[in-house]
Amino acid sequence: MGMPEENPFAEAFGAALAARGLSLTALRRRLIDSGNPVAAATLSYWRSGERVPDGASSHAVVDEIERILGLPDHALIRLIPERVRVAPVRPSKSPFSDSEVQSALAETLQLLDAPALDSTRELTSLVVNDVAADGILRRRTAQTMIQSTLPETIDHVTYTLVSEIDVVDRPEITVHGARIVRDHLHASGQVYAYVMKLDQPLAPGASTMLEVVMEEHGEHRSRQPETGVAVFRPIRDLVIWTRFHPDAMPDWLEELESVDETGELFVRPLRPKASVHQARRDFGPGALGIRWGYEGRWERAELP
Repeated sequence: MGMPEENPFAEAFGAALAARGLSLTALRRRLIDSGNPVAAATLSYWRSGERVPDGASSHAVVDEIERILGLPDHALIRLIPERVRVAPVRPSKSPFSDSEVQSALAETLQLLDAPALDSTRELTSLVVNDVAADGILRRRTAQTMIQSTLPETIDHVTYTLVSEIDVVDRPEITVHGARIVRDHLHASGQVYAYVMKLDQPLAPGASTMLEVVMEEHGEHRSRQPETGVAVFRPIRDLVIWTRFHPDAMPDWLEELESVDETGELFVRPLRPKASVHQARRDFGPGALGIRWGYEGRWERAELP
């Protein structure tokens, strides 16, 4: 079988063996003598490029091969292509129970001809919310590591803003790691979605970082101030940090959390303070956030 293209490790390994006039059988014998047993077939696969060294034990063998062949340290190790294993991906599930919202989301994605939300998954996400002096959320910064879940290379991803209660304002968005190529605000005002082209295409299982900054400048139309994050499939680490302007310290705070397993919304009172952080590991599908208010200005509204 011919050597696959663009396999620097296999090419360098084969060239080094030929330069030293050493056969695979002789190399294997010396590896065994040095306490690094390896199958003859494995060495053959490495030389042909059909497989690559994978794991700590294989890397130890390659390290010894470098010594036997008189190569500089890491001459072969550094050429081993990175192999990314993608853990089994659970099907995504919308955390929104409202059928009209789900329908609006589906219509928006279809109109945008948007890449499937399943094409990537979020591994980690840090979301920072800044509340202005008037008590209204004005800036939201999300730094997220996403991973491709498809067997082919992708270069576009889809993001959404959804609200089951209030109208979604169209924010001013700044993106790092990608650029927005098209967007749409649904007629219901409850779904806003945008398609981004990544700065670098994502190979199967590869990951990249995205930073999305949203500035709210329009009229705030919420019944009461709140913010949150909805995830369609489990995320490894989710952190939400909400920071209040010194002139906008809330009189009350509540944490809102819903999980797919029960569909139940949990409301927990929090002690009012200058900032609140929420951290979850292996969270979702579901939604997590907070709402706040000021006596005489925004009272607690009944949940739907």
